[in-house]
Amino acid sequence: MSDQARETFIAVRPRRAVEAGAAELSGRADAAALGALRACRWALDPSRPAPVTGRAVTLSLAELDLAVEERAAIDAARDPGLAPPDRARARGAARALGWILGFDPLHA
Repeated sequence: MSDQARETFIAVRPRRAVEAGAAELSGRADAAALGALRACRWALDPSRPAPVTGRAVTLSLAELDLAVEERAAIDAARDPGLAPPDRARARGAARALGWILGFDPLHA
């Protein structure tokens, strides 16, 4: 079996791409990057608390789990009752989750 055939994916992204995204984000300290990093880390290890809802997945992570968390992040990013840093972290998480699901690039 070739290496490509054994490659694992998280939604549409190869696991190694999500790992690389997390590594790149770990060097940044802005709120949006921290939210994105939390999202990537949760996608890599869903037994951790999700970045917005705090929920953990005990079985394998499904695309629906990612989509539900992305929706919660979008809602939080738009919530005027949250502090600006919290909205920025949610915005970063939403972008990262969208990227993992195959939407906009991580740095959009």
